[in-house]
Amino acid sequence: MLKAQEILNGLQNIVNEYGIFAIIWHVIFYALIIALVAKWQPSNRLLGTLLFIPLLSVAIFAWISGNPFNGTLFSILSILIFIFGLKASTQPINISQLVYLIVGILMVVFGLVYPHFIDNSLIKHLYLSPVGLIPCPTLSIIIGFVLIFNGFGSQTINLILIIFGLFYGIFGVLKLAVYVDLVLIFGTITLLIKYILTIIK
Repeated sequence: MLKAQEILNGLQNIVNEYGIFAIIWHVIFYALIIALVAKWQPSNRLLGTLLFIPLLSVAIFAWISGNPFNGTLFSILSILIFIFGLKASTQPINISQLVYLIVGILMVVFGLVYPHFIDNSLIKHLYLSPVGLIPCPTLSIIIGFVLIFNGFGSQTINLILIIFGLFYGIFGVLKLAVYVDLVLIFGTITLLIKYILTIIK
Protein backbone atom coordinates (compact mmCIF):
# COMPACT_ATOMS: atom_id res chain seq x y z
CA MET A 1 0.00 0.00 0.00
CA LEU A 2 1.38 3.39 -1.00
CA LYS A 3 2.01 5.93 1.73
CA ALA A 4 -0.25 8.97 1.92
CA GLN A 5 2.36 11.37 0.55
CA GLU A 6 3.14 9.03 -2.33
CA ILE A 7 -0.55 8.88 -3.23
CA LEU A 8 -0.87 12.66 -3.05
CA ASN A 9 2.25 13.10 -5.17
CA GLY A 10 0.85 10.73 -7.76
CA LEU A 11 -2.45 12.61 -7.90
CA GLN A 12 -0.62 15.94 -8.10
CA ASN A 13 1.48 14.64 -11.00
CA ILE A 14 -1.68 13.70 -12.89
CA VAL A 15 -3.09 17.18 -12.33
CA ASN A 16 0.17 18.85 -13.41
CA GLU A 17 0.81 16.72 -16.49
CA TYR A 18 -2.68 16.31 -17.91
CA GLY A 19 -4.26 19.71 -17.35
CA ILE A 20 -5.42 19.87 -20.98
CA PHE A 21 -7.72 16.92 -20.30
CA ALA A 22 -9.17 18.72 -17.27
CA ILE A 23 -10.01 21.61 -19.58
CA ILE A 24 -11.65 19.23 -22.06
CA TRP A 25 -13.74 17.64 -19.30
CA HIS A 26 -14.83 21.07 -18.09
CA VAL A 27 -15.96 22.01 -21.59
CA ILE A 28 -17.92 18.74 -21.83
CA PHE A 29 -19.61 19.17 -18.45
CA TYR A 30 -20.39 22.85 -19.01
CA ALA A 31 -21.93 21.96 -22.39
CA LEU A 32 -23.97 19.20 -20.74
CA ILE A 33 -25.20 21.58 -18.03
CA ILE A 34 -26.17 24.21 -20.61
CA ALA A 35 -28.06 21.59 -22.62
CA LEU A 36 -29.91 20.36 -19.52
CA VAL A 37 -30.78 23.90 -18.41
CA ALA A 38 -32.05 24.51 -21.95
CA LYS A 39 -34.58 21.71 -21.34
CA TRP A 40 -32.82 18.84 -23.08
CA GLN A 41 -34.36 15.70 -21.59
CA PRO A 42 -32.30 12.61 -22.35
CA SER A 43 -33.53 9.26 -21.12
CA ASN A 44 -32.39 7.84 -17.80
CA ARG A 45 -30.63 5.15 -19.81
CA LEU A 46 -28.73 7.57 -22.02
CA LEU A 47 -27.52 9.94 -19.29
CA GLY A 48 -26.85 7.13 -16.83
CA THR A 49 -24.76 5.30 -19.41
CA LEU A 50 -22.83 8.36 -20.59
CA LEU A 51 -21.61 9.11 -17.08
CA PHE A 52 -19.43 6.01 -17.13
CA ILE A 53 -17.03 7.85 -19.47
CA PRO A 54 -15.48 10.28 -16.93
CA LEU A 55 -15.14 7.36 -14.49
CA LEU A 56 -13.29 5.37 -17.16
CA SER A 57 -11.12 8.42 -17.76
CA VAL A 58 -10.09 8.41 -14.09
CA ALA A 59 -9.22 4.71 -14.39
CA ILE A 60 -7.05 5.34 -17.44
CA PHE A 61 -5.09 8.14 -15.79
CA ALA A 62 -4.65 6.02 -12.66
CA TRP A 63 -3.15 3.20 -14.73
CA ILE A 64 -0.93 5.63 -16.65
CA SER A 65 0.36 7.17 -13.41
CA GLY A 66 1.17 3.82 -11.80
CA ASN A 67 -1.72 3.61 -9.36
CA PRO A 68 -3.22 0.14 -9.98
CA PHE A 69 -5.49 0.45 -6.94
CA ASN A 70 -7.43 3.41 -8.33
CA GLY A 71 -7.06 1.99 -11.82
CA THR A 72 -8.71 -1.28 -10.83
CA LEU A 73 -11.49 0.24 -8.72
CA PHE A 74 -12.45 2.86 -11.28
CA SER A 75 -12.31 0.32 -14.09
CA ILE A 76 -14.79 -1.78 -12.12
CA LEU A 77 -16.90 1.28 -11.28
CA SER A 78 -17.09 2.48 -14.88
CA ILE A 79 -18.10 -1.00 -16.10
CA LEU A 80 -20.79 -1.28 -13.42
CA ILE A 81 -22.23 2.15 -14.19
CA PHE A 82 -22.25 1.33 -17.91
CA ILE A 83 -24.01 -2.01 -17.36
CA PHE A 84 -26.65 -0.70 -14.98
CA GLY A 85 -27.01 2.49 -17.01
CA LEU A 86 -28.05 0.31 -19.93
CA LYS A 87 -30.64 -1.31 -17.67
CA ALA A 88 -32.14 2.03 -16.63
CA SER A 89 -35.51 3.05 -18.03
CA THR A 90 -35.98 4.81 -21.35
CA GLN A 91 -38.20 7.39 -19.66
CA PRO A 92 -36.91 10.99 -19.72
CA ILE A 93 -34.90 12.10 -16.69
CA ASN A 94 -36.89 13.78 -13.94
CA ILE A 95 -35.85 16.22 -11.25
CA SER A 96 -35.55 15.08 -7.62
CA GLN A 97 -37.17 16.77 -4.64
CA LEU A 98 -35.86 20.24 -3.80
CA VAL A 99 -33.47 19.24 -1.01
CA TYR A 100 -31.75 16.64 -3.21
CA LEU A 101 -31.74 19.04 -6.14
CA ILE A 102 -29.93 21.68 -4.08
CA VAL A 103 -27.35 19.24 -2.69
CA GLY A 104 -26.86 17.78 -6.18
CA ILE A 105 -26.16 21.20 -7.67
CA LEU A 106 -23.70 21.94 -4.87
CA MET A 107 -21.92 18.65 -5.56
CA VAL A 108 -21.61 19.37 -9.28
CA VAL A 109 -20.26 22.86 -8.59
CA PHE A 110 -17.86 21.48 -5.98
CA GLY A 111 -16.47 18.94 -8.45
CA LEU A 112 -16.06 21.56 -11.17
CA VAL A 113 -14.07 23.90 -8.89
CA TYR A 114 -12.43 21.23 -6.68
CA PRO A 115 -9.87 23.34 -4.80
CA HIS A 116 -7.23 20.78 -3.85
CA PHE A 117 -4.18 20.31 -6.14
CA ILE A 118 -4.76 23.71 -7.82
CA ASP A 119 -3.24 26.97 -6.58
CA ASN A 120 -5.44 29.65 -5.05
CA SER A 121 -6.66 31.10 -8.33
CA LEU A 122 -10.46 31.05 -8.56
CA ILE A 123 -10.30 31.42 -12.33
CA LYS A 124 -8.09 28.33 -12.65
CA HIS A 125 -10.50 26.36 -10.47
CA LEU A 126 -13.22 26.98 -13.06
CA TYR A 127 -11.40 25.09 -15.81
CA LEU A 128 -8.46 23.20 -14.29
CA SER A 129 -9.90 21.32 -11.32
CA PRO A 130 -9.06 17.66 -11.96
CA VAL A 131 -12.49 16.30 -12.86
CA GLY A 132 -12.11 13.26 -15.09
CA LEU A 133 -8.53 12.90 -13.87
CA ILE A 134 -8.70 11.85 -10.22
CA PRO A 135 -11.37 10.17 -8.06
CA CYS A 136 -12.97 12.65 -5.65
CA PRO A 137 -13.95 15.58 -7.89
CA THR A 138 -15.19 13.14 -10.53
CA LEU A 139 -17.28 11.19 -8.01
CA SER A 140 -18.64 14.48 -6.65
CA ILE A 141 -19.97 15.49 -10.06
CA ILE A 142 -21.41 12.06 -10.86
CA ILE A 143 -23.12 11.84 -7.45
CA GLY A 144 -24.38 15.38 -7.98
CA PHE A 145 -26.08 14.41 -11.24
CA VAL A 146 -27.52 11.30 -9.61
CA LEU A 147 -29.00 13.44 -6.82
CA ILE A 148 -30.39 15.98 -9.26
CA PHE A 149 -31.98 13.46 -11.60
CA ASN A 150 -33.50 11.05 -9.12
CA GLY A 151 -30.84 8.38 -9.46
CA PHE A 152 -31.79 7.80 -13.12
CA GLY A 153 -34.45 5.52 -11.68
CA SER A 154 -31.80 2.93 -10.76
CA GLN A 155 -31.36 1.98 -7.13
CA THR A 156 -28.36 -0.14 -8.12
CA ILE A 157 -26.51 2.86 -9.57
CA ASN A 158 -27.31 4.77 -6.38
CA LEU A 159 -25.94 1.98 -4.18
CA ILE A 160 -22.74 1.56 -6.19
CA LEU A 161 -22.00 5.28 -6.02
CA ILE A 162 -22.80 5.37 -2.29
CA ILE A 163 -20.18 2.68 -1.68
CA PHE A 164 -17.52 4.37 -3.79
CA GLY A 165 -18.35 7.87 -2.58
CA LEU A 166 -18.09 6.93 1.08
CA PHE A 167 -14.90 4.96 0.55
CA TYR A 168 -13.07 7.69 -1.36
CA GLY A 169 -14.46 10.50 0.77
CA ILE A 170 -13.45 8.85 4.05
CA PHE A 171 -10.11 7.72 2.61
CA GLY A 172 -9.39 11.24 1.39
CA VAL A 173 -10.14 12.82 4.76
CA LEU A 174 -8.64 10.24 7.13
CA LYS A 175 -5.73 8.84 5.10
CA LEU A 176 -4.73 11.77 2.89
CA ALA A 177 -5.90 14.66 5.11
CA VAL A 178 -7.69 16.23 2.13
CA TYR A 179 -10.41 17.82 4.23
CA VAL A 180 -12.33 19.27 1.29
CA ASP A 181 -13.45 15.68 0.69
CA LEU A 182 -15.85 16.18 3.58
CA VAL A 183 -18.09 17.67 0.89
CA LEU A 184 -18.00 14.36 -0.99
CA ILE A 185 -18.92 12.54 2.23
CA PHE A 186 -21.79 14.96 2.82
CA GLY A 187 -23.16 14.49 -0.69
CA THR A 188 -22.81 10.72 -0.49
CA ILE A 189 -24.59 10.56 2.88
CA THR A 190 -27.39 12.64 1.34
CA LEU A 191 -27.63 10.07 -1.46
CA LEU A 192 -27.61 7.28 1.14
CA ILE A 193 -30.52 8.90 3.00
CA LYS A 194 -32.44 9.24 -0.28
CA TYR A 195 -31.70 5.60 -1.10
CA ILE A 196 -32.92 4.38 2.31
CA LEU A 197 -36.08 6.49 2.23
CA THR A 198 -36.87 5.20 -1.27
CA ILE A 199 -36.48 1.58 -0.17
CA ILE A 200 -38.63 1.83 2.93
CA LYS A 201 -41.52 3.57 1.16
